[in-house]
Amino acid sequence: MRRDRPAGHFWRWILGRLGWVVAAGSLVGWLAPLVAIAGTAVEAERTVPLRMIVVRTEREAREIVAAVTKGAPFERLARERSIGAERERGGYLGRVDPATLSPEAQAALTKIGKARLSPIFRAEGGYAVLQVVPESVARFLDESGRYEAEAERLLEQGTEAGRQGEIDKAVELLARAVLVNPNLPDAHYNLAIAHRRLGQMPQAIAAMRRVVELKPDDFEARLGLGRWLFEADQHNEASLHLERAAMIRTDSPEAWQRLGQSYEAGGRYRDALGAYRRVLALLGKDDPALLAAILRVAMRSQDGTTAVDTARSLQALTPGHRGFLWMGRALLVQGDFQAAAQELEKAVALEPSSAPARLALSEAYGRLGQAEAATDQMLRVIRLEPGNPEHYRILSERYEEAGRLDLAIVAMRDGVSAAETAARPVQAEMSARLALLYELAGMTREATRERQRAESLQAPVR
Repeated sequence: MRRDRPAGHFWRWILGRLGWVVAAGSLVGWLAPLVAIAGTAVEAERTVPLRMIVVRTEREAREIVAAVTKGAPFERLARERSIGAERERGGYLGRVDPATLSPEAQAALTKIGKARLSPIFRAEGGYAVLQVVPESVARFLDESGRYEAEAERLLEQGTEAGRQGEIDKAVELLARAVLVNPNLPDAHYNLAIAHRRLGQMPQAIAAMRRVVELKPDDFEARLGLGRWLFEADQHNEASLHLERAAMIRTDSPEAWQRLGQSYEAGGRYRDALGAYRRVLALLGKDDPALLAAILRVAMRSQDGTTAVDTARSLQALTPGHRGFLWMGRALLVQGDFQAAAQELEKAVALEPSSAPARLALSEAYGRLGQAEAATDQMLRVIRLEPGNPEHYRILSERYEEAGRLDLAIVAMRDGVSAAETAARPVQAEMSARLALLYELAGMTREATRERQRAESLQAPVR
């Protein structure tokens, strides 16, 4: 069965099993290079329970043999690395009559060695190795095959229910499918999608984690899980899955862009810069939104050269106020404060009501030692955005740098008032800053009161 993508949606509902189909007809089709079909009936006493792994290169086959010889489970390696139809059953072929095997497979089967493994032999599409399964294990696998058929039936019913919009029913059927056969990746995948549609994100993430455990190289599962973890602010784990997705499909702009976003959210700005650059190279053209992301992480990582180069590209695509603003900010990072002020003055002239432009211009003036001009711009910023506590903090710093402690205190008082509706950590930070200014001014009583307020805001809410 294969997953289908509804128009306009990134997530895909499974129309059939992903990858290789484990059905009797398909299994015979895969074994065609090994089996010379002599008839449909095979005498039980002539059959041998076998597992098989098929890989593309002889080197991979040797790695498989070495790993199994050292104790790695054959069935796990089959699920992870085999390209054969039998991979989802841990490589189990069932009970095979050796007489029906190809000459290469028959010859290999007569030389079973350590770990019940055959020598490596050529097969269509690559190289194969067989393992003779102990009879007790074979009986268990034969019995489990009947459960797998039931799980497949529940998977198809659950998928159809999801396709019809009956999501609760889909969850019920798919949950039963994974209970019957916990190793059915597509059932876990569709269950994850169904949980997401119901807004049950912890369950959706848990189900998708199971998919990548069963199929580590499932690109869509890695990409989806990374996206969901990113949305849940679990950036470190999100990055791990998105890194794997980007390695599985190195030509996927979406994988690299989501990886860049996850790196950026996690504070890994230089890594984010590399990921965004990869997207730009894959697209083969400048994209304003992507260039803005590159500029943003370049500035956060204090990479002035990259910031200015990127801002120059953005100016060519979006001339005018925004172009001047981008360039001015980039020049601030590079340390060219005079040039930054000139670009930002142009941005303000084109759009006088732009608080971001005036904020950046205030910083440029401050770096140039023009305290009065820097303060004037901050006052204009506050008139434009009076509810932002951060603006008052910056204005207070400007006054303090100019030696006006009295005005710095007034500005911070206004900032504390503006922060009343902000998050508690923001309120605590503003009060702590005001307490420090009171101390500098010798206003002990006021400093104590404000410090106590900051401490109460920092205490856990009961």
